[in-house]
Amino acid sequence: MSTYSIRDLERITSTRAHTIRIWEQRYGLLEPERTDTNIRYYNDDHVKKLLNVCTLLNRGMKISHISQLSHAQIGEEIDRIIAGSLQDDQAVEAWINRAISAVAAYDAAAFHRLFAEAVGLLGIEKTYQRVLYPLLVRTGLMWTKDAMLPAQEHFLSNLIRQKLFAAIDALPVPAVNDQKWLLFLHEGEDHEIGLLFAYYVLLRAGKQAVYLGTRVPYSDLRSVARDITPTHIYTFFVGNQPENRVPELLERLSADFPHCRICFSGEGPHSPRIHHIQSIDKLNEIIADNATHTDL
Repeated sequence: MSTYSIRDLERITSTRAHTIRIWEQRYGLLEPERTDTNIRYYNDDHVKKLLNVCTLLNRGMKISHISQLSHAQIGEEIDRIIAGSLQDDQAVEAWINRAISAVAAYDAAAFHRLFAEAVGLLGIEKTYQRVLYPLLVRTGLMWTKDAMLPAQEHFLSNLIRQKLFAAIDALPVPAVNDQKWLLFLHEGEDHEIGLLFAYYVLLRAGKQAVYLGTRVPYSDLRSVARDITPTHIYTFFVGNQPENRVPELLERLSADFPHCRICFSGEGPHSPRIHHIQSIDKLNEIIADNATHTDL
């Protein structure tokens, strides 16, 4: 079981340490453990409870009432919120807080149950849009602030990758058609969740796609493109990039592959010759457009 300081709780739950201490003293909300030198610390159960408390507060429930609820009653309230509809922003927040609790505790079984609930309510595509993407944004900010361990980041990423690979494997092999996409991440990029989901969307739409994965040397990309003659080349920029790295790579792609549509997601320059895909709707729009680059 992981241990946390009150500052860790502050970062993970976006609740001020001063407020947490007041809740402890006035309502007995949390009972921290203490080291031999009398320093307070918290465990996974404390994190989970505090995240659930924040969800109920956002729902309009008063802290004085929440503090009187048992562990089981709090769980029932959260389950009721999630089960209502994940179209509700508060239900999404409850789901995300549950997922963060599962990740913090390295509880794969709990995450799998949450994922199954979301897919059952929304389907895989809306699950990514409505809950997984906001979860990644939320935890991404947390990792930047060192609120979660790198191991927890890898744990969450691998859980989501497992789900996407399973969804991809369940799709039929696309027939030869008007589009052939080449998907890759450049040599300095490791974050493939978005690109994997784009791969799923393309295959689900019946389009041919070749997925090269992360850290692809540019020479390898050129070799593959020469062999398969893609109609579209698609990449993501998620991690922090050196200055000018993104525009230089996009310009190089545009110059080296003049007969392809060059597409990217993430932070980058706008150009009439390069397609910036900022949403799943935009990706679907390009998928539905059968024009080639030379037709534009």
